[in-house]
Amino acid sequence: MKQALLTVEGNKLSVGQSKINRFPTLNAGASQALNFGRSVNPYDNTVVANQQVNSNNISLSSTVNLFSGFQNQLTIQQRQLNLKASQEDIGTTKNNITLGVIEAFANVLSNKALLSSAKSQYESTQAQIDRTDKLVQAGRLAITNLYDLRSQMAIEETNIVLAENNLELAKLSLTQWMQVDPELLQDVAEPNLIVEENVEKSAKEIYNLAQQNQPQIQAAKSRLFSAEKGISIAKSGFYPSLNFQAGLFTNYSSLAQRFVPGKVLSSPVYTPISSFQVKDLNGNLLPIQVNQVSFAGPSTIEELGYKDQLDNNLRKGFTFNLNVPIFNGFQNRYATENAIITKKNAELQLEQQKNQLRQTIETALANEKAARKRLQAVEKQLVSLNEAFRSSEKRFDLGVLNTVDFLLAKNNLSKAQNDKARYRYDFFIRRAVLDFYLGKELKFNQL
Repeated sequence: MKQALLTVEGNKLSVGQSKINRFPTLNAGASQALNFGRSVNPYDNTVVANQQVNSNNISLSSTVNLFSGFQNQLTIQQRQLNLKASQEDIGTTKNNITLGVIEAFANVLSNKALLSSAKSQYESTQAQIDRTDKLVQAGRLAITNLYDLRSQMAIEETNIVLAENNLELAKLSLTQWMQVDPELLQDVAEPNLIVEENVEKSAKEIYNLAQQNQPQIQAAKSRLFSAEKGISIAKSGFYPSLNFQAGLFTNYSSLAQRFVPGKVLSSPVYTPISSFQVKDLNGNLLPIQVNQVSFAGPSTIEELGYKDQLDNNLRKGFTFNLNVPIFNGFQNRYATENAIITKKNAELQLEQQKNQLRQTIETALANEKAARKRLQAVEKQLVSLNEAFRSSEKRFDLGVLNTVDFLLAKNNLSKAQNDKARYRYDFFIRRAVLDFYLGKELKFNQL
């Protein structure tokens, strides 16, 4: 039962997981790299030589499935059916335990009745020995009669020991079924068994009622529906899939630098850059000097800070990915064929469960009828055997009946009493099983 409950919990998690799969994913990533020698500066992708480059990459991305042949929705439905089947399995386990406890309970009652019968036979023989001893002393009976009765009492003492052992074993079996300490079970209350003719129902009528409430049938049906969903899931692989992805990305480099311009000057600075000479109209050489005019002070190069680089290098983007299956080694085709086989197997399992239920009900109905008739017959037999034994006892006391015939009558009565004890609780089991399949509440105090 506990294992079945754990299976249900696992299937609940599977259903929850399949529902969550419909939502977008969100992942963050970070990497740290340290390069030596000739490498690429990730800040501006320039090649640097004989330098150490320390760099980071940071990303945040999200992906959502927009369409995949309704695979997510079908998977949710399939796992919900698997959950329902596992919940029905709990009911099947409960029923098996119930029937096992009923049989063990009836076995205790049967052995208890057999022990009571054995003690009653022993007491009857003891009383008969006391009477016979007096008759032997009075000379009315031969002493061999007393010897025969004492031999019978020794057999009945052995029967009591065997009955006590069988009762203890039956109690042990009941406590094991109920998972309780054997020392806690001292005795069991005997139900009030009423043997009466009920309104007869055919095996077909009982089967039609039983298959509506028996959990093993419902579990098999759920697994069949789950297998049908499996075919649809496999066929969804033939459809195109569309995903949407969006992300944020940035990076840092230890070689990143930026140009810092000089300050604006109040008066320009002239810096000669070249000079040359030209001739005028008279042929005289005139010197010319070219200057660079600057309105700012000298510029500098400085390293970029970590936060500045993360801000400067931040980039965003999104992507639509369309995947159209054209050829993938017939994977979708084989997956679909396997799913069809799984469905056929589920159909066979459902049919097998129905057949087993029908056969069990047919057997239970036949056994219940036979047990009732057998019990009624032995009760009628007991009436006759009781009268026969009382008559034999009187004739034996008068000395007109030998010991062999007297013990034969006594043993016949004893056998019928034992048969009644067995048949009584055999009927109890058969009737309980039949009522169980009729959907009736099992009440052990009135059956």
